[in-house]
Amino acid sequence: MAVKKNVECNIVIKVQTGTTTTGKPSYASRSFGDINPEISDDNVLTIGQKLSGLQKYTLGSVNREDLAEIAQA
Repeated sequence: MAVKKNVECNIVIKVQTGTTTTGKPSYASRSFGDINPEISDDNVLTIGQKLSGLQKYTLGSVNREDLAEIAQA
């Protein structure tokens, strides 16, 4: 049976930093690590929205990145 080890969680917010020469939005990502992997997706969204309020740019999206090593039990 496989088990997860060394689980990591990051919150990544994508903010609109401007527009391209063709008029499409351009984005930059802001990553916040060392997040408790047990946090709910609702809390990730809330935290990401609060963090985006500290940015001078408009929020594009909030993303959750989970990384875990899968090992034999």
